[in-house]
Amino acid sequence: MLLKILKTILISFFSINSISLESQNLKCDYDFKFMPDRNICVKDLRDNKNRKQGLMNTEKLSQNHQVNFIWNNERKIRCMWMKDTSIPLDILFIDESKIVLEKGKPFSTKKICHPALIVIEANRGELLEEYKKIDSSLKYEN
Repeated sequence: MLLKILKTILISFFSINSISLESQNLKCDYDFKFMPDRNICVKDLRDNKNRKQGLMNTEKLSQNHQVNFIWNNERKIRCMWMKDTSIPLDILFIDESKIVLEKGKPFSTKKICHPALIVIEANRGELLEEYKKIDSSLKYEN
């Protein structure tokens, strides 16, 4: 129920506050899809092979681009790490009852784990800025 409410709030918020593509001149990188209601470019990773690869060995993530790690099964503890990732990231864990935001530190071997149905990665500061508009108390966990 809480997840449905969160989705509704997110969709409503970003629909109302979106900026037109023409004014932003946002062009999505290869393999990313433009989401006009949120004015971002998104890449969904739905299978194990792509989720395991994630942003490893990626040298740059363009502004307003995010990667969504999506699982179609029940809620579980999801672990992310930055061993082969050179980009400082925001890592957002979305669960039915809670949102947790962590800082992904480049090349760190520390696992970052939280219960989640979806995990979103974006450039450092972008997810904090985006989701703080919905929940002003949101802050980095680490």
